[in-house]
Formats: sequence, structure tokens, C-alpha cells
Amino acid sequence: MGQNADIRRRGWSSSDAVQALPHGVATYARRYADGYVSTWHDHPRHQLVYAVAGLMMAEADGTAWAVPAGSGLIVPAGMLHEIRMAGEVQLQSLYVAPGEEGAEAMAACRAVAVSPLLAGLIEALCAMGNPWPLPPRAHHLSRLILLELAAAPDTPLALPYPRDGRLRRVCDALMAAPGSVRTIDHWAALAGMSRRSFTRSFSQETGFSFGRWRERLRCQLALRARAQGGDMERVAQELGYASRRALQVMMQRRM
Repeated sequence: MGQNADIRRRGWSSSDAVQALPHGVATYARRYADGYVSTWHDHPRHQLVYAVAGLMMAEADGTAWAVPAGSGLIVPAGMLHEIRMAGEVQLQSLYVAPGEEGAEAMAACRAVAVSPLLAGLIEALCAMGNPWPLPPRAHHLSRLILLELAAAPDTPLALPYPRDGRLRRVCDALMAAPGSVRTIDHWAALAGMSRRSFTRSFSQETGFSFGRWRERLRCQLALRARAQGGDMERVAQELGYASRRALQVMMQRRM
């Protein structure tokens, strides 16, 4: 009894303590205030960070991720990542041992949509509080969660950074002025490339056209402003849109 209580206490006290638990799939849940930053770190286990409420802005694997409520970010073991909270955020996290059956579903970094079924399974496992010895119900919940994660679709809010320094210079400038209406010829000149080379290289390095990448950036910034209670009419203007409605139409199309 004393050992079980100690495991439960350590399992909920910090995400670091969870790593040492004997569970193949361990849980951790917490609320965070707006502006909280989990600075660059990694874990010996795979992690699913599920946003029950609020918005997470994360960086991992050379990509910026917007993770709104109802979605989660899979971070493989050993991968450095940083997470910033926009608005009050409620998280439920799973830490999965790499050797656990079904853990291959978490071998790549990606943001996934969390279905109502998967959300219910995660909530049920978190509510059990990492009991040990592991009861059959916890074992079966863990198996179902990993099966559902393997089938979970990616969300459309990843923003990959190019590796080419010339293209990164353009992305940095655009992040500083996301509402800029400058033409693609301007951005190509900033990169020191022809228009054709710029558009081809940008697409090859990010997987998106320059215009689509810019829309994703604006969508992420708008989501963050909304989570923090910003004036969306003003946000729309700052992002280069004529009205809040025009910004909403773009966000609905991208999401």
C-alpha cells in the first residue's frame, strides 16, 4: 500500500518523476497559466501532449506547431522541444516507453487531431493516477490509446522552417511583419535568388508554396492572439486582412 501511494504521488508531482515509473504508458495532467514556457528539453520516453483546453505554441524538429484544444503533439523520445502556453491551458500528457507495444505510433513528431473516443480514453487513463501494480483496465486503455494514435490524422497547422539560410532570412522577416503585402519578387530578392529559384527552393524545403506557408503563419498568429483575448478586428488588420471576417474565412479554410 505504501509503495503504491508513493508511485501515485511521484507520478503526479512532476513530468520528470513520471519518466521513472514502471508503467509502459504513464500519465501526467496539469493546468498552466497564459505565458508559461516549458523551455527546450527532451524526455527518455515518447510524449503525447494533448491540449484539453487552451492553445500550445510548440517548436520541435525544425517546425513550429500550433496545438489548439482538441489536438495533441507527439514528440518522440530524445527530441528537443519547447512549448509556450497561449491563454490558460489544460494539458493531459502521456509518456510512452519506446519499447512498449504500439509505441511505433509515436516514432515521428506530428500534431494530431484527438477524436472524442481518443479524448475519452486519455481522460480515463489519467483519472486512474498511474496505479501499480497495473490493473487490467489501465493496460487495456493504454493499448486502445496507442491504436487510436496510430490512426489519428495530422492537423493542418504545422509550419516547417527551411534549412537554407537564405530562405530562413525571408521567413524571419515575414515573422517580424506578417501583414506585409510585398510581392514574391521582393522576397526572392531578399533571398538573393531569382523568382523561379526562390519558389522552387521554398516548396522543396518546406513542402508548401510561399503563399500557403505565409497563410499558415498568419493562422498560427491569429490563433495565439485569440487565445490571449486579443481584439480580432485589430489582429486581422495587422495580419493584412481587410476585416475580421476575411481572417476567419482564411482560418476556416486552413483548419
